[in-house]
Amino acid sequence: MKLEMCVGSLEAARMASEYKVDRIETCIALEQGGLTPTKSMVSWIHNTFQLEQHVLIRQRAGGFCYDYDELLIMRDQIVTMREIGVAGVVIGALTPDFEVDVTTLETWKRAAGNLDLTFHRAFDDVKDWKKGIDSLVKLGFKRLLTSGQSTSVATGLDRLTEMCSYAAGRIEIMAGGGISNALIGPILTTGVNAIHFSGTSATIIDKESLFSTTLLLPNEEKTRAIVQAFQQLKQH
Repeated sequence: MKLEMCVGSLEAARMASEYKVDRIETCIALEQGGLTPTKSMVSWIHNTFQLEQHVLIRQRAGGFCYDYDELLIMRDQIVTMREIGVAGVVIGALTPDFEVDVTTLETWKRAAGNLDLTFHRAFDDVKDWKKGIDSLVKLGFKRLLTSGQSTSVATGLDRLTEMCSYAAGRIEIMAGGGISNALIGPILTTGVNAIHFSGTSATIIDKESLFSTTLLLPNEEKTRAIVQAFQQLKQH
């Protein structure tokens, strides 16, 4: 059982290192569901911390169907991250019919080489989840991030249990979406292989500025509570 932290800032990377999480998913723009981070950010984390780093590859917010130009841009982003030396990439693409886009994923897989492949929460939009899991297994994906085809894990626990049973070890199932310390126990009963959390809070920044905005920033209290609950319950 692994604990993965979603890292959307340098501060979050420092926190992940301090609390010794098993691995991280690096991205930016958590408020938009996460986008591809910069090469410089990924390199800095790679060179600064002893963290198993996986990088989100998502060119833009809004849906998971991509045209040819977007496919090529994201392919190049994968190559860039592979050259840095990260452990894996987190990718996802769907067809207009809400099926796993096998053709696009095959292109990205070739670009990834021997990197670990994780399919992200686009999977929660897939119409036939069993067929989707079979497709990912055939493509060679190592893990699947999902909230059990729900808006959050709290309401997707039954489906997560079904997914773990159906996957039967062919692909890792990682629960993510709305994770709190109180959910760790119920999640562990589903049979998932990992838990993915961000430990963030919506925070208003630059209140006196014309450009004041609300961001999802790391919350150390939340992070500590999740890590401690995971460590305690994992031992039982």
